[in-house]
Amino acid sequence: MRRLRGALLVLMLLASMPVAGATEGRAAPDCASAALSEVSGAVAVDGGSCLDIDLGVHAPGTVLAFDILVADDAVDVLIFDDAGKAPYDLGQSYRNAMTTPVSTESMLGQQVFHWMVPASINAKSWSMVMDNLAHDGDQGQGDQGGARAQISVQVSVLQDGSLTVVHDLYAVLANTSTWLTEDDGLVLDAGTSIQVEAWALDGSADLAFLTDAQRAAWESEGQHAPDSGTALLDVSTSSTLTWTVPPSLDGVPMHLMLDSGDAIIGGAPPDDLRTTVRLTLDPPMNPTVQDDGNGSTTLLQPLLLDASSTPDRLNRLVDWLWDLDADIDEDNDGDATNDGAWASAKSTSATWNQPGTYTVTVHVRDVDGRTAMAQHQVSVTDVVAPTAKISSLGAEQPVDDGYRLDPEAVLRLSCAPSTDDHRVDVCAWAIDGAPNGQNTTMVASWSDSGEHTVRLTVTDPSGNSDVLERRVVVVDRTAPRLSATSVSALPASVDEGASTVVRVSVDDPVDAADTLRVHWDINPLSDSDGNGVPDDDADLLGEEVQLTFDSAGERAVVITVFDPAGNTDRTVWNVDVNAAQSTSGSGGLIAAGVGLLVVVVVTVVVLRLRRTAPLEQNTTPVPTAEASAEQAKAAEMASIYGSAQQESMTVQPVMTPAYASPAPAAALDPMAQSLLDERAAQDAASMAGLEALVEEVEPEPVAAFEPEEATKAPAAQQEPDVPDAPATSTASSGGRLELPAGLVDMLEERTDGPQ
Repeated sequence: MRRLRGALLVLMLLASMPVAGATEGRAAPDCASAALSEVSGAVAVDGGSCLDIDLGVHAPGTVLAFDILVADDAVDVLIFDDAGKAPYDLGQSYRNAMTTPVSTESMLGQQVFHWMVPASINAKSWSMVMDNLAHDGDQGQGDQGGARAQISVQVSVLQDGSLTVVHDLYAVLANTSTWLTEDDGLVLDAGTSIQVEAWALDGSADLAFLTDAQRAAWESEGQHAPDSGTALLDVSTSSTLTWTVPPSLDGVPMHLMLDSGDAIIGGAPPDDLRTTVRLTLDPPMNPTVQDDGNGSTTLLQPLLLDASSTPDRLNRLVDWLWDLDADIDEDNDGDATNDGAWASAKSTSATWNQPGTYTVTVHVRDVDGRTAMAQHQVSVTDVVAPTAKISSLGAEQPVDDGYRLDPEAVLRLSCAPSTDDHRVDVCAWAIDGAPNGQNTTMVASWSDSGEHTVRLTVTDPSGNSDVLERRVVVVDRTAPRLSATSVSALPASVDEGASTVVRVSVDDPVDAADTLRVHWDINPLSDSDGNGVPDDDADLLGEEVQLTFDSAGERAVVITVFDPAGNTDRTVWNVDVNAAQSTSGSGGLIAAGVGLLVVVVVTVVVLRLRRTAPLEQNTTPVPTAEASAEQAKAAEMASIYGSAQQESMTVQPVMTPAYASPAPAAALDPMAQSLLDERAAQDAASMAGLEALVEEVEPEPVAAFEPEEATKAPAAQQEPDVPDAPATSTASSGGRLELPAGLVDMLEERTDGPQ
């Protein structure tokens, strides 16, 4: 029984082994099927049979890695999609339907290559057929069957990132070349690392990078001498090239060429080739941060942080994260540099509410999830001064520019309302210039009246400050007093026009007497100082004043006393102003009239006497012979030297005896004669005016006789000439009426000479 069970087990194991057997006829091959998992080990494919291996469904662009081992006998390794496999299954011609260059006919040995699923609209199912028979549709090419072959197949899907820009199996005929990059080439940042990997399947391959200029030169000349480090030559198995883009090629388009001929100097000889090429880029991730404030800003002032200058010619960077303070771990994840959220913005606007130096960290992430970071220093300063404000907490009474306080009352002020864009660090108080502490509140009091200045200086931590002053007036509420005794002593009446000195006494229980002001308002109905109170004007100022009333009647004077605090006391002084006594001036007028009458009468008498005087009394005395000679000499001198000479000489006339006949006068020069005529005309006019004042009645003639001795008195005894005096009014001196001096002179001239 045990032997039977063992035999059955052996039969079952043999039945489970995949064996590709011969088919009946060759028109439609009947291939055995297997999954990839079933062929990872050694699988036998008999001659004249085939094995269909399911590769699965794959989307376009998927890269599959193949590792195929064929031993003992060659087979055709054919790759089909669903549509391409149908001709093979029907025994029809399939060579144009199989996928190249991944399919290999008459393969024996090992093949390692990568193949990218061709482009298509949708994903497709793919199969690998191990053909070890003479298929009716193989056109006599490839393996035609024979002995059993041992195969092993491993296929895997490769996950390339977006930085793998080339990854496929390429076939190139001898003496031809192909460009593996697009026509525009690769435009890379300096520092980009380039890795080129090649796995030869058939022949030897040459790979090289060419710039636009080098490509143009190669196309015209047919050969290219690659720069050092930019080519991978004579690749017959597998090889790798790693190269970094130098600064000289930053942003310069480059092209990758695969050559199977002699286009690249120093490369492999011409031959058909199949090779897998993978080109992977590793661009630098070096975030660069700039700002619009040259690394500095002020409190609460936005600063634009910008990382858009970060190298990214391949547009790989997709996410950015900004951490504004590397010293604070806001999310408590153990990393103080990654606080924030990922976003697509390459820039951000940041503000800080405290001064200091901040380390800004920017993180960047590319499409493959790789990250990098960079840091940037920002200096934040506080340049705005705080605003000083004072609030009242005590018994003080706010006024326009400060506070009013009673003596001994407590002044309590606070700087709490002061503000700053950062914070208020110090409140310094001073009273009347003396420091008074650095606290939030200030307390003070005074026992005496007076005015004080409170000064507040607020400062922020950066040293910016602001100053505010308030006036504190300490005032008493006790009014000054007008002494009732002094008020009652004021006179009840004064005389009109008389200057009167009056006085009141004032005092105050708190304030000194010299601080009190006393106003005397003489006209209480008129607001002369314009303060809206008509009866407190300082028409007179002081305790003692001198006043004069210019009109009679009853008058009211308002007396007000002020203390420095504005407290007042007042009284009204009612006073009668007596009219001034009037005096008569009739006696003076009568005396003046009498005096004028006497003057007129005397004047008339004198004129009448002059008219009745003998005509001969007015005759000019006749000069002697000696006088005539002198006059003749004077006339001769005048004719020679002119009138100036004549005027400078003084000739004393010599009086002749009375009644003597006058001697002929010497002729005068014309100027002297005109002066004499003018004087005579003036005398005549004066007399005519005076005579007009006298009535026309002719009085009786009065004869005036003088002794002859008086007439003949010697010239030496005559009174000296008196200069003319200006005319004045008639005056009385010592009871004697005196004539005007001008009138006396005129009378003397008219009566000069013997009578």
